[in-house]
Amino acid sequence: MKAFLMAFALALAVSEFYLAVYPSRHLALPLGFDTSWYVWRAQYVAVQGMGRLGTSLRPGHALLSSVLGSVTGLTQLRLAVVFPLLLVSVFALALGAFVRTCFGVDRMGWAVTVAVAGPLLGTTRLVGENVANLLNLALLAAALAFIGRCVGGRRGFVGAVALLVAAGLAHWLFLAVAGVAFSLSVVLALPESLRQRERGVSFLRTEAGRVGAVTAAAGVTMAATIVGILRAPFQTFEIREDPARFLPKLRTDVGQLMLPGLGPVALAGVAGLVTGKSETGGPGESRGRSRSFGLHVLLAWTVVGAVGMAYGAVTRGLPPHRFLTFVVAVPGAVALAAALLWGINWVRSWSGRRLASAIIVTGVLALALPGAAAWYWHGPDVWIDPAGLQQTATASRYVERMSPGRPVVFLVNAVGPAGVLSVPLKERLIRMALPPGRETDLHLFVGDPVDLLAGRRTTPSDHGTNEATLSYWEDVKGVLPEDPPIIILESLADDQYLQAVDTMSARVIGPGVALLRGPAPPAPLAAEPLPKPVPGQPVGLLWAGLILVLLFAAGAGWTYALAGPETPPEITWSVAPAVGAAAIMLGALVPGRLGLHLGGAAGVVIYAVVTLAGFGAALSMRSVAGVTPTQSPHTGS
Repeated sequence: MKAFLMAFALALAVSEFYLAVYPSRHLALPLGFDTSWYVWRAQYVAVQGMGRLGTSLRPGHALLSSVLGSVTGLTQLRLAVVFPLLLVSVFALALGAFVRTCFGVDRMGWAVTVAVAGPLLGTTRLVGENVANLLNLALLAAALAFIGRCVGGRRGFVGAVALLVAAGLAHWLFLAVAGVAFSLSVVLALPESLRQRERGVSFLRTEAGRVGAVTAAAGVTMAATIVGILRAPFQTFEIREDPARFLPKLRTDVGQLMLPGLGPVALAGVAGLVTGKSETGGPGESRGRSRSFGLHVLLAWTVVGAVGMAYGAVTRGLPPHRFLTFVVAVPGAVALAAALLWGINWVRSWSGRRLASAIIVTGVLALALPGAAAWYWHGPDVWIDPAGLQQTATASRYVERMSPGRPVVFLVNAVGPAGVLSVPLKERLIRMALPPGRETDLHLFVGDPVDLLAGRRTTPSDHGTNEATLSYWEDVKGVLPEDPPIIILESLADDQYLQAVDTMSARVIGPGVALLRGPAPPAPLAAEPLPKPVPGQPVGLLWAGLILVLLFAAGAGWTYALAGPETPPEITWSVAPAVGAAAIMLGALVPGRLGLHLGGAAGVVIYAVVTLAGFGAALSMRSVAGVTPTQSPHTGS
């Protein structure tokens, strides 16, 4: 129980590290550029299931968030405040489990790793921005712990494959990047594995054989899932960022790492990992196959990330800052934690535990400074326009009165703070406020109302905007012959709104909502109240604790069954939230594809079935292992 309480407390502390930004910056809506994208997709999948509107593309977050919303009763907008930040805790715990598994650190070393990894992510764009990437990395980190156990000759193969497939559901392009790192780690392990094979050891029992088998099994399963269940393309890019922003973003992200301070510390940690002196309890204590895998995968992970950064910076074909995140989150965090543990061990050997305890606190706080500075000074902004959200919510009441299946056109302009991505951002905002059942009726026209009524495209003057908005014209031109209703929102097309109202006899049917064409409502629409999803600090922490308990409960039984009863309690409780998230995602996959209402009773049933099945599997494992109910496989937990 002590290990569980420590894991729970560490996770809440990391969550609070990030949640406190809301009152400190007086924010009223969730942070992040992509927040509206995650919210509308989760809302849609919760009601309509996966398939249409591209929701079969990397649906992991939508599946998980839909089920959590059904169990907690929280709206997706409210979940968007807490859940993305809680995922940092899930990642940090999982990375602690990997270090505990592969490098043999004790409970203190595990806790230090979690405490270092959590705040460090604040220097990246994972927190509050790239939620699918963060979910993917959290599941990958847990998979690393399972692979480490598997390589060490213990149970873990099935758990590793399941976690990797779930990571693929979150973001399968970055699962492919991780797959390249795993493949490179196989190459690094191959010489010793071949020598073991010459000594009569089955190749599948060597490090290269087991890592290769896990990687191959996960890859085949993921490909079959994409093709056979999701029926989605492997390419998942919906909108492409302006390549001109790649290098500025990379420079910004590198600057936030404070490398003059963190760089030497990380290098010291690398030296400690290689020599084996970073391990709590003395050098050489945890040498073996698991440690070999840990070193190989960290090196391979770093090489793949560095090559990706170089390729992206030179060709601008890929965003290099995403690969920087890939390096910082795993090898970077492990190296910093290793350096701190080496220092703690050195101080403890000379001065005893009291001074070592002071070094722990001081070291963790010092290593948290770059993350705190980046998060609170340069962190993500709120990209949900309050006026646009309120006006869209008002207009949605008009849309709800239309007969189902009748198309409706929203006119927007191409102007906005997001540059060429401004129109997709406006589309996401509209979708977030529309009823999920009417989202398939939505079509966007980008341009002037005169052109829209004439049935022609308003061609943007610059090439980037022209390319970014062409798909909207290709979609909307097919429904224009049906004379669909046309709505213009003042906050999303201010000049066009004034033009339509002042010179084209458009009717104002609600505050900031003009109807250019279509039947008028029987009475003007009152303004919808602006949602208030951001709670006070105590309530927000309670939400985080509730979701964390749900993930622990969903994953505890499966972790016990998949990792085995001899698993150290720190590892069990560290990977349990990630395993719980994976189990929910995998359990909701087929029901979501069949169109079940994941945001209602079906979501509650799925959560209950997944959780109870996990405890059933754990009881079966306990019976097979010969552990009586009065015995605890986690001695000292």
